[in-house]
Amino acid sequence: MSRMIRPLIVNLLSTVQLSRLTHAFAAVANLWFVILWSRSVSLEHPMAASIEEAPLWIALALASILGVGLSTYGGALNDFFDVNRDTTFAPNRPIPSGRITAQSAAIIGFASLLSALLVAAILDRTVLLVTLLCAAAILFYNAAAKHIPGVGLFTLGVVYASEMLILNFGLRFVWPVMLVVLHAMLVQAAVHRLEQKRPRFTALSVIGMVAGYVLICLFLLWQPGDKGWLWEPEFHWYGLAWPLAAAVLFLISSVHKVRFASSAAFAAEKLQRYGSLWIGIYGICWLLGAGLYGEALILTALVGLAIVWMMVVRDLGAWIEQPIGYRW
Repeated sequence: MSRMIRPLIVNLLSTVQLSRLTHAFAAVANLWFVILWSRSVSLEHPMAASIEEAPLWIALALASILGVGLSTYGGALNDFFDVNRDTTFAPNRPIPSGRITAQSAAIIGFASLLSALLVAAILDRTVLLVTLLCAAAILFYNAAAKHIPGVGLFTLGVVYASEMLILNFGLRFVWPVMLVVLHAMLVQAAVHRLEQKRPRFTALSVIGMVAGYVLICLFLLWQPGDKGWLWEPEFHWYGLAWPLAAAVLFLISSVHKVRFASSAAFAAEKLQRYGSLWIGIYGICWLLGAGLYGEALILTALVGLAIVWMMVVRDLGAWIEQPIGYRW
């Protein structure tokens, strides 16, 4: 590899690592699911006119900018606030390794947030307000909440719930949101225990997580008001087989990965990465359960792209002989 090409690739992959692109794919998958669902189900609460009436590819492109922007903002905040811890426990991260400065990480995060807010402002005032709520929850989580397990898991649930409601705050069929929130909270709780973070995960933490999840679910069921329902008439009960099967498959595969991982830290890394990827799979399953096969195919393409991208990043990391933390 030439002396000119290698630094460019190192800088590119370091930025990808900072942004935690796996989480970005999860955020985009959530937004894509809401668009595909809301535009396909006749009784669903309509989205903002600017995105409801736009061509599908434009709507998906704008949602991608929103999702990547918020995710990169969160990843930059995480590395910025955790620089001292990462220097000891994760020296290969971009900032401790010196590949990206703390100032550059702050600029990347700020620019990413601005791009997400700009798209939200163009779309609708409600979209902008919910995006600001999501961004505030991300900031609170990274700055303080994640150091208190019960509060951190509740805040993480708020992040995922608000993220899925950005483009359709009046979403009526909220069970997919509940599943994603529960999945994210349980995965993060498992990661916290595997990494043996302080303070430890205690019974009080479990109570806080359960109480937080119940509060989020109550809000989700309340927020559509008299326009909502507990069940989507166009979604038959047997369609639940798809998301339930996905949840069981993730549980089985997670137990296998944790059991045979070379270390607890490696198991936590894998669990977090696959947990983010699985969020898109849940969206696919809900669409399949509703008989929306074309929409499910679109979301499948996104998940497939995420898998290919992670493999490419892994191989490039090995190619430059400086792996940047993406291990398959």
